[in-house]
Amino acid sequence: MKRSILAALVAVVLAAVGCVAVAAYVRTADKRALAGQKAVQVLVVRKKIPAGTTGQAIRTGGYTELVIMPAATVPADALGGIDAPLLELAVTGDQQPRQLLLRGAFDAPITHSGGLAVPDGMLAVSVSMRVPAQVAGYVRPGSSVAVFDTFTVAEGKGPGHLPAGDGLATGHDYDQATRLLLPKVQVLALGGRGTPGAQVGPQPAPQPTPSPSGSTTSGSQQADTGSVLITVAVTQEQAQRLVHAAQTGALYLALLGDGTEARPGPGVDNYSLFQ
Repeated sequence: MKRSILAALVAVVLAAVGCVAVAAYVRTADKRALAGQKAVQVLVVRKKIPAGTTGQAIRTGGYTELVIMPAATVPADALGGIDAPLLELAVTGDQQPRQLLLRGAFDAPITHSGGLAVPDGMLAVSVSMRVPAQVAGYVRPGSSVAVFDTFTVAEGKGPGHLPAGDGLATGHDYDQATRLLLPKVQVLALGGRGTPGAQVGPQPAPQPTPSPSGSTTSGSQQADTGSVLITVAVTQEQAQRLVHAAQTGALYLALLGDGTEARPGPGVDNYSLFQ
């Protein structure tokens, strides 16, 4: 009888010791699991922040909200608030709802002219392009693009492929060439004022215009249906070249990938296309 009672007491003691050990292990396991999971407060975009919005406007405009997230899952430049150095800076691109607001999204504010944000020291120039020429609609504000020009080649005007200046003339007797015009420019807007991002058109194409030789011209002198206005930021020298090319040839865009560099060259013409 005494042995039974003693055995029961020993079992109870062992069970208690086991419970304490398990509880201690669980507590240390929780600490190990929480190691590196310190909670931090970060700013998350509550409503869309348009490009060009200053830090001061973001702070007072109700654009963001504070949320708590594990520190290990938050980027190093995530913001927990709009501090003084950011008040006069502005976001360089649209900030979408539910994304983290990062310090790298801010830069020096750009000048606003006529409702369009134009980088300081640059000019805004708009040209009309067919939908395929603007990469089938994948070009967006903020995109970096290369601009190509297709033109009728001038005969006997020196080496290389030079524009004749009479538009993109058609006919078997004409040699046409395509060359890189601008290696890299930034797209500011698509579409006309009041309809940002919208395509302009489709528009009725005018009747072909006879060239001096009697053939018809196309390109910039003959609008295509489904055209869209593309506004880019350029220097004065680039603006002159772009405007001239738009008047005498046909423009085409190419989206630039990360690290991609478009390099000027002689281009190709009807005779060198397949060489």
